[in-house]
Amino acid sequence: GCFRLFNHFVELFSRSARRYNCRIEGNLVVGDRLVNFDGIVTDFSSGGAQFRPKLLYIMDRRDVPITLTFGGVEIAGRIMSTSPAGFGLRFDEPISDEQIEGLIGLANKQPGMVH
Repeated sequence: GCFRLFNHFVELFSRSARRYNCRIEGNLVVGDRLVNFDGIVTDFSSGGAQFRPKLLYIMDRRDVPITLTFGGVEIAGRIMSTSPAGFGLRFDEPISDEQIEGLIGLANKQPGMVH
């Protein structure tokens, strides 16, 4: 029975960590709200996202508190990495399944898929 339990755990874990590619416009507020960037969320999971600012200038910041707004979701987190692709973000709390479904709907932008 142990193996089945472990399998179930892996399944759960990989589902929650699944990353979705997208191009959703967003806004990133860094630290004490003195700095904010318009840009694009290029992928996200329940626990984080990749955010590419429209302005190519990127400060090398790590472990700074941020607030990310995209697709009608506002979420707090931290910058975990900075690269030419943008900021790697980790959310403080995972986003809910409903929010993920809404964002996937936005990412797909397929009219008539309302359920």
